[in-house]
Amino acid sequence: MKKLILSLLLMVTAVFAVGCSSSDSGEKIASKNTTLVTQVIDKGEVGSAIIIDYKGSVTGNELSNTDFSVFAGDKSRGIKAVYASKDATVGTPAAKGNYVVIELNPADDNASTLSFDVEKFNNERANLKYTVKQNSDIKAGDKDYVETSALKVENVVSPILDEFKAGELKDGSITMPYRMYSPKVSKDKKPLIVFLHGSGERGDDNELQLLGNDGPATFAGAAFQSTTPSYVLAPQVEWDEARNGWFTEGKTETVKKLIDQVIAENDEIDTSRIYLTGVSNGATGVWKMLTENPDFYAAAAPIAGYMYDKDAEFVVNGTSRYLEPNPADAEKIKNIPIWAYQAEDDQVNSVEGTKSAVKAIQDAGGEKVQMTIYPAGLVTPSPHASWEKAYNDSRLLTWMAAQVK
Repeated sequence: MKKLILSLLLMVTAVFAVGCSSSDSGEKIASKNTTLVTQVIDKGEVGSAIIIDYKGSVTGNELSNTDFSVFAGDKSRGIKAVYASKDATVGTPAAKGNYVVIELNPADDNASTLSFDVEKFNNERANLKYTVKQNSDIKAGDKDYVETSALKVENVVSPILDEFKAGELKDGSITMPYRMYSPKVSKDKKPLIVFLHGSGERGDDNELQLLGNDGPATFAGAAFQSTTPSYVLAPQVEWDEARNGWFTEGKTETVKKLIDQVIAENDEIDTSRIYLTGVSNGATGVWKMLTENPDFYAAAAPIAGYMYDKDAEFVVNGTSRYLEPNPADAEKIKNIPIWAYQAEDDQVNSVEGTKSAVKAIQDAGGEKVQMTIYPAGLVTPSPHASWEKAYNDSRLLTWMAAQVK
């Protein structure tokens, strides 16, 4: 009887050992070897990939999308591709490599790293807490990495924040953070593109102005830089409860001082090619800066804004609003090449802001102003975000690069 019991115990132990060998023995990936990579697309910053360092060669054709699960908080992320990489770079698959790249779907509902606070009317970079789960055993060199439960992704890499150097300008009581991209090509004079963010990116973190949409990323991106090497300057205005942003007293004047400083520090900037662009509140800041120094700028592209007039009262149209332009301001800027964009059904800033500004300039004799008004229903889900279309319009980029004062 004792022999029978002993035999049964040995059999159970053996079965248990076999059943648990794939999950309880072997190597497991460590949090410190996992990295979230972000990317800025037209809708803003998204989690674009998870990279795992396996410390040993992984065979690419042995990997599949089902080998992993990825979560942003408690929400599942869609996986687009899984492959080996030699240098921990997204978009560089290799037959073998020490790194595994898990590319994520940038269009899925849980992709954004930003969360909008309605009360503050501001974005927060709140969605960076990722976990990754390895669902299958993976061989890396002479080691076997076994399945894991959900593991915290410890590191975050945001390439755009590395590409733009951080700085700060003190102007009396105003402290203005900014980011500056310098072209990789030296020699020859180059344009300076100044980008003013919208209300949702106000603050002092010196990051949000690069992350809310792909304006700065577009101008600093390889496609634009390959044809038009340019400096890109992105200042940040402080948060204010009234949501005045760039038209708070003194702010645009400080931006002009910042531009002057940047020009003084970079002798390759072509002062005949200083371009302004901005979105929403930043577009209104662009209109304001044009009227303050009309002979300084070579061109401007305000998107979803209106001309600023401190003495005007807001015209409210449903949920949207705008300011009627001052004819004297229109007269000042009638000779500047301007291309304005907005959606017909903009629910935040009324399209009448753009239409009335363009008409006022044309009435003053301006022949270098134009506008693109997107039909209702074309810009979704938020009709206010017409910059998602505009900065992906190659005609705008080509037009801007061709303007010389």
